[in-house]
Amino acid sequence: MRLLLLLACAICVVGCNSEDASDLKRDAGSLAKTTGRVVTNGQLAARINLALSQTKGVDMSGLRIEAKNGVVTVGGHVRNAEEKKRVVEVAKSVRGADKVIDNLRIAK
Repeated sequence: MRLLLLLACAICVVGCNSEDASDLKRDAGSLAKTTGRVVTNGQLAARINLALSQTKGVDMSGLRIEAKNGVVTVGGHVRNAEEKKRVVEVAKSVRGADKVIDNLRIAK
């Protein structure tokens, strides 16, 4: 009888551990996807910043670039309409930028 009780407890513990392991695996997969997305977002913003820094006629000092899931938001101040147009075009041209939201303001 004692052996059966011990066996039943062992099966319960193994079952719980198996279920917990499954939950942990699922949670780790979700975390990995989220972490990968964050790295990709940061890399996309960095690529756009690099491209803009190499573009003539663009002053980076007033710009703010954010990226999330392929959606890039360009914000801050530019000197004129030509610079604004150039910033948006460069951001759109970078691989991974699916959509560009223009929140740029022309400084007075």
